Amino acid sequence: MAPRAAQPTVPSPQTTSARLGSTVLAIRWVFPSSRGQLSLLQAPRLLLGRDDDCQIQLPGTETSRQHAEIRRDGLLHTIRDLASTNGVFVNGEQVREAPIGPGRVLRLGDWIGVVVEVAADQAEAEPVFELLAPGLAGGPVLRPVLDQVQRASASTLPIVLLGETGTGKEGFARAIHAWSGRSGPFLAVNCAALVPSLAEAELFGYRKGAFTGAERASAGHFRAAQGGTLLLDEITDLPEPIQAKLLRALEQHEVMPLGESAAVKVDVRIVAATQIPLGQQVAERSFRADLCARLDGLTVRLPPLRERKQEIAYLFLHLLREHSGGNPPRVEPRLVEQLLLYDWPFNVRELDLLVRRLLVLHGSEGGLRRSHLPDHMLRGLGAGPRTPTPVSLSPGTTPAVGTPVFPPAENPRDRRERELAALRAALRDHKGNVAHAAAAAGLSRQRAYRLMASAGADDLRLQGDDVTPGPERVS
Repeated sequence: MAPRAAQPTVPSPQTTSARLGSTVLAIRWVFPSSRGQLSLLQAPRLLLGRDDDCQIQLPGTETSRQHAEIRRDGLLHTIRDLASTNGVFVNGEQVREAPIGPGRVLRLGDWIGVVVEVAADQAEAEPVFELLAPGLAGGPVLRPVLDQVQRASASTLPIVLLGETGTGKEGFARAIHAWSGRSGPFLAVNCAALVPSLAEAELFGYRKGAFTGAERASAGHFRAAQGGTLLLDEITDLPEPIQAKLLRALEQHEVMPLGESAAVKVDVRIVAATQIPLGQQVAERSFRADLCARLDGLTVRLPPLRERKQEIAYLFLHLLREHSGGNPPRVEPRLVEQLLLYDWPFNVRELDLLVRRLLVLHGSEGGLRRSHLPDHMLRGLGAGPRTPTPVSLSPGTTPAVGTPVFPPAENPRDRRERELAALRAALRDHKGNVAHAAAAAGLSRQRAYRLMASAGADDLRLQGDDVTPGPERVS
């Protein structure tokens, strides 16, 4: 049974215009119900509990009749425990009385809610968590981003997908292809995995005998995606000479295969994906400004999972159903609470791997508990809020609706050091198995090998053992 939301106060005619465009505080209840109902916090005092007299009803044996109250004093909202049996928890800590604001995670009995700000003129709209596109599930945070992408998909406007590792850039690109109506195939190319000396041949094709080892002709990725969509993932990792050839291919709609004397016309929709804003790469002189100008028709920022806190429980339960064949185990509320408090440095990919791990190790135990989570999640490593800071956006860049804009979190050197640290830890945990370590660190195997090659064996020394790259294992 879903909680009964507190009824919003009716604004007077004098205050209606003042509230247009403003936000109001609310609690979005994300567990055990996954419908994401809102309880608006506009009244001076609200009772929470399973009693019929409570403005916010939270049914269940773990909830007291009058469990807690929320008082509003101007802009300050405070929650107070009313001597409940099972206590009131804010961000995982039991409290007698505490202020609450956006991003706070509340647990009352079995009920878990996230304090959010919602637009005043949309506060009464009923939100729905759902499968928004094939492979992309979410709700009020992700939906405006996808709406923006869908509007641009049927056009010829170039699209850049900007997002951290694991945020679902390929899923977004597949949605763009599906919505575009193009009849050709969807192909994805990881530019970071292309061997620099062979990148031109792999992208644009070659004739037989064009170079040593070219024993047969290849159409290349561009011609293979004829009539369809080509995702160039990690496009900033393309060598500069290839960037120049890519620019010509985009401008002339043709490619020149190696060994051929005539260009070949192509009709391909290009979607670029990057973890680092193209404008920042141009400023650092690692990406061509003219290619950036050609690609950056619309930049869509994919929100990291830590900014989708109100959607994490739904995503977790959705993946649990998917990976369990529709028969998910029971989930302890404290486990869900911990998921909402974790920082998710590797985003949805990390959540998906966690679900698979829990099902493999504990799926037969009748229920999933907080203690089943990995130690680093229980210790809170990687947790902690990030303060949004206004930044200047390059022309054509559009932030996700309703989400804060963050400055670039790291430059390429910082990104490499972070990924190296994660890879080192994963190699230790997986006894040198590169494939398993890369997956655990949220990296492609190719990216892991590139990091290892650039770092060298000395830099990947693990617990006194020398580490050198191998096909599957580092030993």
